[in-house]
Amino acid sequence: MRLVVLAFALTLALPATASATFRDFRSPSGKLGCAFFTDAETPPFVRCDWRGSDDQAVQLGETGRARLRHVTDSVMDPKAPVLRYGHSTTFRQLRCRSRRTGITCRSLRSGHGFRVSTQTRELF
Repeated sequence: MRLVVLAFALTLALPATASATFRDFRSPSGKLGCAFFTDAETPPFVRCDWRGSDDQAVQLGETGRARLRHVTDSVMDPKAPVLRYGHSTTFRQLRCRSRRTGITCRSLRSGHGFRVSTQTRELF
């Protein structure tokens, strides 16, 4: 599944740099997978995919609103670290929290974010 990481980077057409950072995680159920990414040319963002997404994902940067995106790859990795229910993880100005109802990610800078589950997507 680590090939997903390579496909993710290639899909974004980003040059490989020494300063690139990719950190993924998944929900305890394994039905949601997310990844933080940044490099020298790309501002930090988080993207989450869900089982049955039909080539869709939600993405949020440190600035601006969350967006629903068409994707041709996946950041879901069954070997990614689990973000336990009730816990959160932070990457620069982005924070994601896992709950039994899904994952909520928010920009600490803009206040915008999203909630995602296998059934619903809410962008705010």
